[in-house]
Amino acid sequence: MITSIENMSLETRQNYDRLLKYLMNYAMFDCHIGIEFTDKLPPFAPSASYNTVGRLIIMNALWPYPTEIPFQLAHEIAHVLHEDQHYYNLNDGTANSGEASANIFAIKLLQKYCKENDYRFDTYYKFAQAFGIPKHVYYLLKEIA
Repeated sequence: MITSIENMSLETRQNYDRLLKYLMNYAMFDCHIGIEFTDKLPPFAPSASYNTVGRLIIMNALWPYPTEIPFQLAHEIAHVLHEDQHYYNLNDGTANSGEASANIFAIKLLQKYCKENDYRFDTYYKFAQAFGIPKHVYYLLKEIA
């Protein structure tokens, strides 16, 4: 797993940047959600989303697995759009609800990106690996396709 964006090949980095731009434009311009990347969180602190007073996503710029950030951003967009009450416990790494629906939304948003950019994958798993989808979410891939 790539642990630094600097370790990506130029082509991979360009694709990564294009994907993040797509997701950020979708969030900010299509959904009117603010996004802030911060380096003030500990490395394994999860990203967070807020529905009130404004619609905002705070992304952890120090997340140790940068290839997972696009999926995380798509996941947080889902929480804001669906107004999920999302509380994350940093001590035990659990969340109360809405995670499966947010993961499904994130996968579908990444699939939409693929269709719009004519990206195709032989298997669900190659798609998941290409977009940094965590393995604990793989069970949803077949259901969504």
